[in-house]
Amino acid sequence: MRRPAAGRGRGRRENATVGLAGWVFADALLALTIIGLAAGGAVHAGDDSAGESRTAATAVAATVAPAPTPVPTVTVTAPAPDPVPSMPAGVAQAPVVLQVSVDSSSDDAIRASVAAAVQDLAAQGRRAAFVLTFGTATDPGAGTALARRVNAQLDVASPGVFQGSAKRDFWRAVNAQSPQAGVVQLELYLLQQ
Repeated sequence: MRRPAAGRGRGRRENATVGLAGWVFADALLALTIIGLAAGGAVHAGDDSAGESRTAATAVAATVAPAPTPVPTVTVTAPAPDPVPSMPAGVAQAPVVLQVSVDSSSDDAIRASVAAAVQDLAAQGRRAAFVLTFGTATDPGAGTALARRVNAQLDVASPGVFQGSAKRDFWRAVNAQSPQAGVVQLELYLLQQ
């Protein structure tokens, strides 16, 4: 028969005792928490005699307290705020759509074509919040390059309409809706007045 080692059995009993002690402390903490919560509610939910004694103690404390001394009143007036500059009401939901033919035009010809297309808007004092420019071409690279070229000329062509607006260039395929390459479609989303 084999005898267990001297330290082996004792270590297991000690580990079990330590584990049991941990559960005892956890249970004790839970019990004290429940008792504390229950006692807190009982103190506030006391009978009417406890409420009367509290009222009497408050009345005694109120009669003993000295009367407050008057404090001088100081009035501070702030300067009037500066008027806030009026902001635009927003951006119109429907775009103003313009088409400009710029196939093999020079930059001066592009500026003149765009200025002629937006002259009514400029006369009304309208401003574009953002502009989507679609260059019509058979392949995306040429169409985007055409739109980028036109976008570069917008601020110079009509600064009153395009200055400070966001501009994005896109490709528009040659199809039934846009049968001719070299035409640029501008979608102007105007600030509302």
